[in-house]
Amino acid sequence: MRPIRYTVTASLSLLLCLLGLQSSGQMGFAFNIKKPKEYDERVLRSEKSDQGKFGLPKRFMQNTVTHFNYYFNANNKLNEVLERAKETFRDDYSRLLPFYNYTLDATAGDSIQLDSITYKASSGIALHDLRGDWVDNLYLLWGASFYLQKKFDSAYLMFQFINYAFAPKEKDGYYLTIGSGRDGNSALSIATKGKKSIVKKLLSEPPSRNDAFIWQIRTFLAQDQFAEAASLIVTLKNDPAFPKRLQNDLHEVQALLVL
Repeated sequence: MRPIRYTVTASLSLLLCLLGLQSSGQMGFAFNIKKPKEYDERVLRSEKSDQGKFGLPKRFMQNTVTHFNYYFNANNKLNEVLERAKETFRDDYSRLLPFYNYTLDATAGDSIQLDSITYKASSGIALHDLRGDWVDNLYLLWGASFYLQKKFDSAYLMFQFINYAFAPKEKDGYYLTIGSGRDGNSALSIATKGKKSIVKKLLSEPPSRNDAFIWQIRTFLAQDQFAEAASLIVTLKNDPAFPKRLQNDLHEVQALLVL
């Protein structure tokens, strides 16, 4: 397999962020995307991610700005959207009570805030080095905002993109074969192992690829794709690398499936 190219990820983010189109790409292929006029003369920071070393000082600055100026604000907005949806929710005892104490119709009605989350997340990606530690977390927020807007096709593409783009890689940048015994990988695992570095655990969020699996299951269920949801649930339940921190979420979507 070919190693991931930062320029591919940058091009995809530009395609989704600046052109507003739904798209998916196969890793290993380059995209030639024409920028909008206002960006013709500007090279974004994400487009220079394959240039120069990404040492500790640069990583610290990029991570700090991306975290507090973009991820922090977008994540707070997402939580506020959910809280507002819960505040307006009322149980109707004449019908079967829903699983959650909010509805996607209510979250989708908060479109201005969800659009703001999309803008924050996409800007945080496009304007910063793609080698930073918060890029996958921003993509996850972007996908979650699509889900809460009931844009399930776009949400699916985003979570699938996270699955491919942030899959485990060898030291030389080549992808390990997922779900196979090749390359020293576990044949029973598709999940990403947690960060071992204490510094990374303190200064960044856990890998969002595992969270994307949970959101992918929610997206399947929202579209009544029960076979796909069940298959992924069974796979994760038997995955030795799937983190303990997400076990409750996995049990939650499993309960949602059997209702």
